[in-house]
Amino acid sequence: VILVAGPPAAGKGTVCDGLKKRYGLVHISPGQILRDEVCKESDLGLQVKHYMSQGLLVPHELVIEIMHERLRRPDVLNRGCLLDNFPLTEEQAATFTKRFGVEKLLLINVPEDDLIIRSTQRRLDPLTGRIYHLKYRPPPAEIAARLVQRSDDQEESVKQRIETYNQHIQSILPYFSGKISQIDGTKAPAEVLALACEVLEDLEWTSEELPYFGNVAFAGPFSIQQAKRAGFYSPEDPPEEGAKVVCFQRGANWQRRGLVQDVSECTSDGHGLRKGFEGMLVTLSDNSEVFTCWSAFLAPVNDREYSAICTTHGFLSSNYCALCPCSKGVGDVDCISKEDARVSLMKWLKELEDADGEPFEVTSEALNSVLKQFDSNEDASLFLYTTHQKLGRRISLVTGLDYSLYYRALNNTLNCDASHNVKNAMTLIQRMIYCLLSNPDGSKRLHKGGRVWKGDTQRPVPLNMQKLREASRLERIVRFRQFQSTTNDRQLAEKYRKREDGRGYLWTIDIPPNFWGARDIHDISWKDKESETLFPPYSAFRVQSMDDSQCHLLAVDRGSELTDRAERHGLRGSAVEMLLKY
Repeated sequence: VILVAGPPAAGKGTVCDGLKKRYGLVHISPGQILRDEVCKESDLGLQVKHYMSQGLLVPHELVIEIMHERLRRPDVLNRGCLLDNFPLTEEQAATFTKRFGVEKLLLINVPEDDLIIRSTQRRLDPLTGRIYHLKYRPPPAEIAARLVQRSDDQEESVKQRIETYNQHIQSILPYFSGKISQIDGTKAPAEVLALACEVLEDLEWTSEELPYFGNVAFAGPFSIQQAKRAGFYSPEDPPEEGAKVVCFQRGANWQRRGLVQDVSECTSDGHGLRKGFEGMLVTLSDNSEVFTCWSAFLAPVNDREYSAICTTHGFLSSNYCALCPCSKGVGDVDCISKEDARVSLMKWLKELEDADGEPFEVTSEALNSVLKQFDSNEDASLFLYTTHQKLGRRISLVTGLDYSLYYRALNNTLNCDASHNVKNAMTLIQRMIYCLLSNPDGSKRLHKGGRVWKGDTQRPVPLNMQKLREASRLERIVRFRQFQSTTNDRQLAEKYRKREDGRGYLWTIDIPPNFWGARDIHDISWKDKESETLFPPYSAFRVQSMDDSQCHLLAVDRGSELTDRAERHGLRGSAVEMLLKY
């Protein structure tokens, strides 16, 4: 258990997010746990609701009991946790230390004047959940009017919270004597996180059962059996000399590719593998220099997997999100004219670059054919996507590197997320999204719901398989960077899945009734007698179940996703009503 303490606006949440990603720790916010218990209407939740509904503080015994229940769950027992802003009082600290062991308390220090500036100038976008700061991170002009200030960020409230913090912190610290590390919170966020990481690096993260640590595909330490199941090499089955592999170890070699030069059995000094344990150390060359890595951090190269999976964080940090000119967050339904989409289409095709950043030549014949089809069809942007329009010569058999077909080139533009390509294609993509989500009069276009399938000739690469497993276990959302084309004919999906080596992957997707976030485009598609449901880029799904050959997903409605996000940030009333208008 790692405690993260500090006054309001000290940056505790930012530090916790960074440590969570680096070390796989479970981030626990006591306030959120209380709200979750109330929503679940558990026995403890009903007791909490009784006090909260009367405006009373929840007794610390009840808070401790809820914390005890949460800290006994398998994710915390396996991975450890970060307790954000807890305990809050001496009484809580005394009870907590009797029941739980604490490895470290990170105390983030920031002067009061800085805290007031940080808090009072914070603004929240209720549609995307993004936090802006009027001084340090100004919002784009086009969204400034819809931003809201949380009530607890007003100056009087901030001063009161700081005073309360100062009254309690000095009585709490003695209970953690010898385990406190002071962190200078006035530095840049990256520097503050680096200071926190320096403290935690000295802790022992591995065990005899889970001796490896630092693979980004796993949350926390992991075993060689887990690595093998996820598709990584092992001491018993290391890569052969000359094999092309990619490294998944955190640090300077993350996503570094190389050719295997040597494989040898070595005893670990504690970096990546528990000290004193033996493993297979692989020496690699990436043309510029040589580096080493344990076999459990290496996987075979699968260039730019076609159906790339990401988390919501991956979406928010993507070039696509940064360049998207939407005014309504992830639920974008901005109207883009066909004429503007045509201009975008021409610019994108004329300046198209492949996954390696090299120009891809679209033949003049292909360009003219694309424009002719675009001009002759009312829903041209969607119609083009359903065709197998050829753009040029195929130079790679790897689907993620193939730009010879129109729909693959568009999806690989989204998948690779290169700023140049995405910027050129953005207006075209926006037109497609508008046609998928909106009726001609601008109202929401709803899908009737049901079950659809998608067959892929290749299984997801190890990192994406692990993202799916983590999403299933933690009940989190996953997203697909590309447009996702599905069918209501399972046999057809199975056919696509097996058309190469028979080792493909089957996706089953359940769509709720009256769903906003996909469209059946059978009336547009050039294929006759085939019902095709198309999802926009970065659509959200929940993983219901999965194994090595198939995955069952539940599509998440865009409207409910936005509402949930706002409520997670504590927004109520008019702020949530802003979402429901769309």
